[in-house]
Amino acid sequence: MFRDGYCDCGKLELMSKIQYYVHYVDIDIMAILPYYINMITQRMTAKEARDNFADLLGTVYYGKEPVMVEKKGRPFAVVVNPDEYGNYVRYKEAAKKRVLEILEEIQAANNDKGYEETLKDITEAVEETRKGRYAKKQKSKSGT
Repeated sequence: MFRDGYCDCGKLELMSKIQYYVHYVDIDIMAILPYYINMITQRMTAKEARDNFADLLGTVYYGKEPVMVEKKGRPFAVVVNPDEYGNYVRYKEAAKKRVLEILEEIQAANNDKGYEETLKDITEAVEETRKGRYAKKQKSKSGT
């Protein structure tokens, strides 16, 4: 089973592949940021943020409104309320926990199989998920 990111199956190469797939959780979480950024109504340049830092903190903390800080017209940082950041951290941890649960299920289903078969099953599961997400994204783009 998996404990603290390690697998007691003794196959280091398989574990490195699994860690590679677990890494995609961070990428998927980062995929939601563009939608979140579109919800941000306040934007300011880095210079404005420096010059009005107390106001920036007040807006974020008391107004619970995220602020996009831009440098040369590009997003450079987002300042968010601690509660909002806590929600993000909890979401990220829950997503990683779910990935590890799925990997444990895959390992249990493949205990009697060899490395190649297990890797094939993992790859198929990841590809199936990616195709589903791609189809969902295309569907939302077409508006149907």
